[in-house]
This record gives sequence, structure tokens and C-alpha cells, in this order.
Amino acid sequence: MWDMILSGRYMMIPIGLASLVGLTVIIERFLVLRKSRILFPEISGAVNSMGASDDLSVLRSICERHPGAFANIVLAGLDHSENDWIIIRDVLQEAGRQEAARLTRRLGILETVAAVSPLLGLLGTVLGMIRVFATISNAGLGSPEVLSTGISEAMITTAAGLIIGIPALVAYNWLNGRADRIIFDLEYNSTKVLDTLRQRQQRNGASQ
Repeated sequence: MWDMILSGRYMMIPIGLASLVGLTVIIERFLVLRKSRILFPEISGAVNSMGASDDLSVLRSICERHPGAFANIVLAGLDHSENDWIIIRDVLQEAGRQEAARLTRRLGILETVAAVSPLLGLLGTVLGMIRVFATISNAGLGSPEVLSTGISEAMITTAAGLIIGIPALVAYNWLNGRADRIIFDLEYNSTKVLDTLRQRQQRNGASQ
């Protein structure tokens, strides 16, 4: 295996670096995009009971104990709970956009790795074939075994690029879909936060 990697020559260096970058992003995003670490049931339950209570400190303390995307959105709404509901809506939307950007961060890098790795492999193959034909032009066909060995070595970089690019593309599509589902759930729960705060304002306004 190591001899095959070495036979790919210097083009295996950027291909290897691309594989390390892709693997790092996959592991990091997999750890980040865990729904149980974003939409804590404790926060959702506190949001559902928020309308029946005038004290928002309990919900705030729960959010502070469970930091994350949903907690940040809820805290943004609580910070403006005394403002008009339209302002609260705008604040929640802005907080949601910021958290969505954090959830999809670095996925573009993974997409780039998936696209570039096969191209790097193809470039390595083209350079390898150029070396093979240069050898033929200088020394003639010579032994067919030597020619076939040179061609096989040139193809190694293409195989390496595909071995990296295909899993990177699959991981990108899976992680991107997971991020989209989490963002949809955040939007749904943010709407519940807005509705609860608005109902709370209406109740407090009617009691005054």
C-alpha cells in the first residue's frame, strides 16, 4: 500500500492533505450537528410553560445551563421580551440566521474537498502520462512491462482522488441534510417562542 502511495509521486501530497482536511471537517461537523446537543428537551418544555408564568428567570437559567443554538435564540427573545412583538420577531429571525450560519459552517470546505480531490487525481494521472510518453519518445517503446508499469503508476492518483472525493461528497450531502433538518426544527421552535411571548404580552396587557 505504501509503495502504491509513493508511486503516485508528489501529486499524492495535495491529495493527502485534502483527505486530512475532509476527515477533520467530517468529524467536527458530526460532533456539532447532534440534535440532542442543540434542541434540549428541557428548554422546549420551559418554553411551553413560559406563557403561564410571569417569571422568565427560570427559562433563562435553563438556557444558560444548556448553551447552544436553540438556547441562544431563546435568550435573544428573552432579552427583548418587553419590546413590541414585531421587534421580538426580527430579533429571533436574526438570531436564527446567525445560528444557521454556524451550523452550516465549514460544509463548503467539505464540498470543495469532494470536488477538488478527483481533479487532483486526474492532474496527477495527466502528469504521469506525460512522463510516460516523454520516456517513450526518448528511449522508444522498450519493454511492454515498463510501459504498463508507468501507466499503472499514473492511474494511482486518479484512484486516490476518487477514494477521497466520493466519501467526502456522501458526507457533505448527509451533513448538509442534517443541518437543514436542524435549522427547520429551530425555525419551528423559534415560532413557538415568539407566539408564547406575544401571548404573554397580550395577557399582561389585558390585566393592566
